[in-house]
Amino acid sequence: MTFVNNDTRVHEMDSNPHPEHTDCPEMNLIDLISPGQTKLTGNLNTSRTCGYHDHLNPNTTNLMGSIVIQ
Repeated sequence: MTFVNNDTRVHEMDSNPHPEHTDCPEMNLIDLISPGQTKLTGNLNTSRTCGYHDHLNPNTTNLMGSIVIQ
């Protein structure tokens, strides 16, 4: 999965739940992502739903989402 930071500030994208980040460790490879930067998660090979959030802004709903792996 590819993450693109189209914002003007740094974000730290991690797997749910906050702050443990244990649901989908492959997503934690994104970590810090600078403005304009593109980063990839690790391989998402297990069927499940992976929620994610910005660790620096864990309650900002427009920086949350989920990926369904089938």
